[in-house]
Amino acid sequence: MKTGGIFSSLKTTYRGLSSQMKRLEVISENVANAKKLPDGSGKVYRRKEVVDKPAGMASEGNFRTQFVLQMRRLKEHHLPGSSVRNTTGDSLTGKGQPYEVKEVGGEKLVYDPDHPEADENGYIHMPDINIIEEMVDMVSASRAYEANVSVINAVKQVAKKTLEI
Repeated sequence: MKTGGIFSSLKTTYRGLSSQMKRLEVISENVANAKKLPDGSGKVYRRKEVVDKPAGMASEGNFRTQFVLQMRRLKEHHLPGSSVRNTTGDSLTGKGQPYEVKEVGGEKLVYDPDHPEADENGYIHMPDINIIEEMVDMVSASRAYEANVSVINAVKQVAKKTLEI
């Protein structure tokens, strides 16, 4: 079933909402680990970033699955012969998401010879995370999320007006 018109705008907005929500999760994880010391094996936390996939690479089933399941809940005969049978959806498994989380950046050396975790030269290996950049990214992601919610509300209003005709 190919969706078009008003449903394609909902599909695009859903992709945007998913990406921005994941972006907010990743940013909060980066902020939480900004001052984290290396673990027992010496591995330093690496900054993560959400990269959006082109529209053709994301799974078409995520939106479609949720739409079909919602329609079935309302009335079973709305979508006769639909092939969607998976009730868990792609969102639970994380497959087919419109984004990809990648580790970027590296580590920085902080000079503190009195620290118990310092190496023989007096340096501590820390994640290379700039809190100010992360906060700017968080505000940007939050505004993009709000914009997508506004689009959904506008599409709902258009659909209501269309049904009144």
